[in-house]
Amino acid sequence: MKQWIKAAGTGKMGSRDLTYDEAVAAAHSISRGEATDAQVAAFLIAERMKGESDEEIMAFIDVFRKYSLPFASFSDSLNCAGPYDGRNYFPITIPVSLFLASVGFSQVLHGAESLPPKLGTSLKELFEGLGVCMDISTAEWERNFSEIHIGFIWSEQMCPPLQKIRHVREQISLRTLVNTVEKVINPIRSMNLVIGVNHKTAMQHLVQILPKAGFQTSYIVQGIEGSEDLPIYKSSVIRKVTAWGDESSIIDPEMFGFQSRPLEKIDKLEQLRILQRVMDGDDSPDIKAERDHVIFNTGLRLFWFDRVSSFEEGFHLAAQLYKRKEAGRVLNRWNTMSQM
Repeated sequence: MKQWIKAAGTGKMGSRDLTYDEAVAAAHSISRGEATDAQVAAFLIAERMKGESDEEIMAFIDVFRKYSLPFASFSDSLNCAGPYDGRNYFPITIPVSLFLASVGFSQVLHGAESLPPKLGTSLKELFEGLGVCMDISTAEWERNFSEIHIGFIWSEQMCPPLQKIRHVREQISLRTLVNTVEKVINPIRSMNLVIGVNHKTAMQHLVQILPKAGFQTSYIVQGIEGSEDLPIYKSSVIRKVTAWGDESSIIDPEMFGFQSRPLEKIDKLEQLRILQRVMDGDDSPDIKAERDHVIFNTGLRLFWFDRVSSFEEGFHLAAQLYKRKEAGRVLNRWNTMSQM
């Protein structure tokens, strides 16, 4: 590892990007446990300070995929890639994914226990709090996914190198190239992706990487706290990326009749409490903001990935799914199957 640390971390005048093959060698060294904790930390920090190249990130994606558990291919599914450092706001993507699964559009979410710097509530914690069993075999996961069209992949169980370097990432408490890599490992080879970023500068990296990583249609969004969830209290910039290029657009919720106050920070117990109310189709005024965020984001994803012919049709269908309590129905089936 020393040569790769030196190449990336010499300083402003001496640092350089690693070639793809050099980055592959570094990734293998980390994955096999040949690099010490100090070397892993030094390399990740050096890369962060230098600025990771697309080739370096792609090399780590390719290598980490080689060390990951094999899953069957579910290419028509949607990969929902949110922040791995957790959430401090209502997790819109959970009911949205359940609604989409209820109409046969398969959804895969992923993550692990929360990481720094945010240390919010992880999706894994929330799904466990909703009664979903995480510790199941690959075969059981595939069976459940085929039947109920939704699944959560425990990333560190699926990809051992992520577990191997977790304690280093906890200690350095900084986002690194691994934060991008873990979001796009994509073990079930989804062709569709919606991915959240913290900063617009991260979008440009992903524009180049996502087609190489195998995604045919991707939407990059700067959602709430870096998630894939768009707010309805302000406009958002969207990047659509395909193998034929990319295009930017602005989504203005007011154009579709959505308005809201910003959501408030809430802890894990409150997130679970509101999630349960949404599953139950609660139409009370005090959760109107959360309900409208769910309907808005469900409608967007239905239209983006060609499940409806217009945004308006998507929002109408989302409202009907909410009224029929379809998210709760799917969750109940998921809970039962995951514990069989």
